[in-house]
Amino acid sequence: MDEQRDDKEIYIPPRPKRKRKKVRWFRLIAVLVLLAAMLAGLFWGTVWIYNTFINPPQAKVAVADEDMKKDEKLNERINILLLGIDDGDSEAAATEPKRTDAMILLSVDPKENKVSVLSLPRDTKVVLPGHSSSQKINSAYTFGGVVMAKQTVANLLNVPIHYYALANWKGFIDVVDLIGGVDLYVDRDMHYEDPYANLVIDIKHGFQHMNGETAGKYVRFRSDELGDIGRVQRQQKFLKAAAEQMFSVQNISKIGTLLRTLDKYVETDLNTMTMLKAANSFKIFGDDKIRSCMLYGEFDDKSGVSYWATNEANVRKSLDELGIPYRKAEGEAPKKVEEDKPVEHLQPIDPEKAKKEAEAKAAEAKAAAEKAEAAKKEAERLQQQVTSKEKAI
Repeated sequence: MDEQRDDKEIYIPPRPKRKRKKVRWFRLIAVLVLLAAMLAGLFWGTVWIYNTFINPPQAKVAVADEDMKKDEKLNERINILLLGIDDGDSEAAATEPKRTDAMILLSVDPKENKVSVLSLPRDTKVVLPGHSSSQKINSAYTFGGVVMAKQTVANLLNVPIHYYALANWKGFIDVVDLIGGVDLYVDRDMHYEDPYANLVIDIKHGFQHMNGETAGKYVRFRSDELGDIGRVQRQQKFLKAAAEQMFSVQNISKIGTLLRTLDKYVETDLNTMTMLKAANSFKIFGDDKIRSCMLYGEFDDKSGVSYWATNEANVRKSLDELGIPYRKAEGEAPKKVEEDKPVEHLQPIDPEKAKKEAEAKAAEAKAAAEKAEAAKKEAERLQQQVTSKEKAI
């Protein structure tokens, strides 16, 4: 039996031949490219996070004295110079350098979540860096751009100016429309026409819901007895109402669109981290503690040019009211600021009183001029008499 089994051939089936798979080079290349893109995105994303949040670029701080940069007290707050360009002003030609229609110091205390707003009338009398004669402060941007504007304000106020934000009126109008307009009480009828600029301002007294176009006209109107000072008052009033509307709950969903609009129309050296710190100080979901004030001063047209004249005492008074630290003499004690309630000082407080004071000053100047003219004529008459007697002798 065993021999028979050995004689039988044992059949072993052949091993199947394996087909060699073709390498799909296109798919491999696509995977490698995708992987490289992901690694590159991760790298540049890390770089962006580092440059934006960990080590953001430092803006050039404008100071009246280099020692002010080392003063921790002066630099606890974030001082931002807000500039509005009058690119729609009919008084300026298209080729003419632009002036600032609004200059505001926004001072933010990120630790205490406090915000102070100091409006600088555009007719404020200053001496620009490198100049010897007086100029209006809104000409600083015309002569030297943002750099000179920051330096001029730093010299005037004796505070460091850390950042700036420069906006045009087109951006202002779009932002107001984007947040759904602003509700505001208009204290008088406002009417002005400029046919050369195709501009008509006609805003009625009372509560108004302003869209961007109407708001732009409201904050630029200055055809009343207070002129630029009245306009500063209205700008501060509007900014507070707009801030309340902008940070309302219903506008939270528009933050992305709002930031894109600001990026389109606003030039600034603020980095993202500083913006977030400043925004947090507005306490979006709570009381914002905004303190506002206009730079103290008085009307001055002695030279034939209308200025808003201020001095060191008025500057200090303005900053003290707002709690903004400034450079003091060595050993000088800081002034205590009342924190009970927000400050809002928009001077002159009584427009009628200011108008009467201006009229009284004009009448006094006219009387003095008439008196001087009469004295001059009397002196000429007496001189003629003396001359006649001399000739007779």
